[in-house]
Amino acid sequence: MASVALERRAGRLPAEVTRFVGRKRELAQGRRLLEASRLVTLTGASGVGKTRLALRLAGEARPGYADGAWFVDLSALRDAELLAHTVAEALHVPDQSTRDRLDMLAEHLADRELLLVLDTCEHLVDACAILAEVLLRAAPRLHLLATSREPLDVLGEHTMVLPPLSLPDAEGPAAEVAASDAVALFADRAAAVVPGFTLSGDELPAVARLCRRLDGIPLAIELAAVRLRALSVEQLVERLDDRFRLLGTHRAQRAGRSRHQTLRAAVQWSHELCTPREALLWARLTVFPGGFDLAAAEQVCADAEGAETGLPADAVYETLARLVEKSIVLREEGGRRYRMLDTLREYGSDLLAGREEVERLRRRHRDWFLGLAVRAEAEAFGADQAGRLERLMREHANLRAALDYSVTTPGEGAQATRMAAALAQFWFSAGLLGEGRLWLGKALATDATSDRARALCLSGLLAVLQGDLEAAEGFQAEAVPLASSSLERAYTVELAGLVAFFRGDLEAARPLLAEPAPSGDIWTMLRLPLLAALHCLTGDIDRALEYCEECQVLSAASGDQWCLAYATWVRGLAHCLRGDPQTASVEAQRTLRLMRGLNDRLGSAMALDLAAGCAGFTGSAERSARLFGAADRMWRIVGAPMFFGPAYLSLRGVVLSEVRGSLGEGGWQVFYEEGLRLSLDEAMDHALDERPGVNARGVDPWEPLTRREREIAALVAQGLSNREISERLVIAKRTVDSHLEHILAKLEMASRTQIAAWVTERLRPSR
Repeated sequence: MASVALERRAGRLPAEVTRFVGRKRELAQGRRLLEASRLVTLTGASGVGKTRLALRLAGEARPGYADGAWFVDLSALRDAELLAHTVAEALHVPDQSTRDRLDMLAEHLADRELLLVLDTCEHLVDACAILAEVLLRAAPRLHLLATSREPLDVLGEHTMVLPPLSLPDAEGPAAEVAASDAVALFADRAAAVVPGFTLSGDELPAVARLCRRLDGIPLAIELAAVRLRALSVEQLVERLDDRFRLLGTHRAQRAGRSRHQTLRAAVQWSHELCTPREALLWARLTVFPGGFDLAAAEQVCADAEGAETGLPADAVYETLARLVEKSIVLREEGGRRYRMLDTLREYGSDLLAGREEVERLRRRHRDWFLGLAVRAEAEAFGADQAGRLERLMREHANLRAALDYSVTTPGEGAQATRMAAALAQFWFSAGLLGEGRLWLGKALATDATSDRARALCLSGLLAVLQGDLEAAEGFQAEAVPLASSSLERAYTVELAGLVAFFRGDLEAARPLLAEPAPSGDIWTMLRLPLLAALHCLTGDIDRALEYCEECQVLSAASGDQWCLAYATWVRGLAHCLRGDPQTASVEAQRTLRLMRGLNDRLGSAMALDLAAGCAGFTGSAERSARLFGAADRMWRIVGAPMFFGPAYLSLRGVVLSEVRGSLGEGGWQVFYEEGLRLSLDEAMDHALDERPGVNARGVDPWEPLTRREREIAALVAQGLSNREISERLVIAKRTVDSHLEHILAKLEMASRTQIAAWVTERLRPSR
């Protein structure tokens, strides 16, 4: 009897056979939901760790329930009619009566206080919903925690979507990479497979790549770690292309449940639960390698009107919603955008490969994103440039896929050239110079003849920005005889002027850049700041400032911020050359804010470089060295050399010599390397002097947030959405999203409400 009484108090939960890793934020959120609701459902993709989190939550909560916590595994159950029997068996309710099993369960639980965990409900979702409603009504002290790939849809249900494990920032410090949940899980499981395994500095980048390739899915990471018995981490990364074959569970582990034998089996299990229409959309959505919105899904994936197959355009939304409920598709950005985890996408792609519609879908996908690129080009220098760049960045993977289709499919070369050229402003502003050249080169390698002169000139432009002047001259020479319109001839002249400018032949560049340029495209927007810079570097500061003013007028009329940002940079350079580094520093900071709002990496590198020079001229040697380090890191990321040719580099060299002389070589290295380690946001905060203050007791109440994170936290506390915050601060929404994730992680919080409370506490007068 003692053992029965003990079991009654404790309940029954499976023992954890491996160490629980990470999930601090999710655990905190789950605890709060269990306290606030009697029915909590953990949803998420296959293999994401719903069961493990539920078990950990139940184990922590068990002492708070007089009758403990009980676990019911429903994965092997296929007959919904046996659901109540299965639960009763797990709870040790005798099955000796002809009474309805659900009624008996309700009676048994009526006076008990316990937590009941129903694991893997998705294939029995309707039956589980009925069971939950009946039991919760009958037992007022009963709490239910369910795991499912879709909600139970019961009144009072609180749903918590479990994301993959947190992934390391590819550019983050080693300590942060090692501390990410995904890497920590891999290291823990690897140590169990390979005794003595520890993460060394040499292996850390490969492990980070591995975890990112596996989407942070715990099941995939654990299965990958098993392969360390035969493969190194680098070999694992190299062989992930055929991940389903590679990650098949080792024979020695086959005693476990069949649906977890391999990653493919786990995903296939989700597929078996889909209706034919859901399965069809799942397969077709795999044509999007990146995320997608509803409009794209409807345009690309729906059948043509009158088609006899089963997915009309007006059924896409409903079908997509069902895939979201089943955790096959993830919803992002407040429901405006969707994505599919790579593992699920690859499985669906295999299904699509067996159908005779792959070519049609790829062409429709290309046409949709070609249209996006052409529209973005037409509107490139109007209002909301940050929003357009943000949209293109979101669609980067899709743009790549569309370009790849165009350059590899016979007869599509003209579309490839058109699309690669239309994205010129994107390649420039996003700092994707090398990639832009790559796609333009592939397009030019096709047999297309239309837009060829323009594409050659744009290739030359990107080559100039990368410092590859020899290649730029070659592109210009090839374009000249092909230029058949006044517009194309103007491009060739402009490119010749750019090459001369960056070679340092400013006198040769002057008349070429002064030629009338096409209106309203990237050449116009480059020409004016370049002419301003040219006059700066030849000593005509007044004329340089006049060109800057012309840029400002143009920007005010069009809503453009891009030309304004580069003109502001030149204005800062002009004041620096006039011997007014204080004013130059103010202009550098203005440039930084504009570039930050545009998410322009190339311009950000230029602005950091100017800020570093201003700091050096004003005697702030440590700050200057740190900012030079940050700027050099950005130049490396962008893949471009320091800007504006020998004349600018000579000026930069003077400042560097003074700063190094002031600090000594040892001091220079210390502060320069500090700058190299800064992220772009941290470097900008430093350059803008955006550092949190301290209170009267010398304690920083906003620690560990940066100034920008503090601003965003304060706006969250005011009730603003991420979109509203982005508009208030004139920054991209995805930048706000990223900052908010950092805030939640730093403060170990899980909700905006917690952030608001934290901010309110710090704004109290007593502080």
